[in-house]
Amino acid sequence: MDNQNNEQQKADQLRERVQQSILEIISKQVEGGEMTEQRATDIAKLVLEKLPKGIDYQRLIEVIPTLDDHFEELSRAVVPIMIEYEQKLKQAVEDKVKKLIENGQIDEALDLTNKAIEYQKKLA
Repeated sequence: MDNQNNEQQKADQLRERVQQSILEIISKQVEGGEMTEQRATDIAKLVLEKLPKGIDYQRLIEVIPTLDDHFEELSRAVVPIMIEYEQKLKQAVEDKVKKLIENGQIDEALDLTNKAIEYQKKLA
């Protein structure tokens, strides 16, 4: 139960971070006349729809890269977060693969590497 609470807390923090970043982009562009209020409203609706309160971490990581599909200005919020996530994931996989190899578990290391590659393809 405690681990589940930590995962949800992590998801909530990331969701709030993404929403805050998007809000800053929208505010700056509306104030600068680079975005209409209607477009800002459309973006806000999309973000609230795709990032509902209580969304789990795994689903959040799948949804974040899609936010800029219809609103390319959101890439400034999406890309840095996904790069950070992918770097953390890569490091975790590298550490685990290294331990598996050190323990002589070559097949398991190869399997984990292949799974990580497939997972990363889904995120792209």
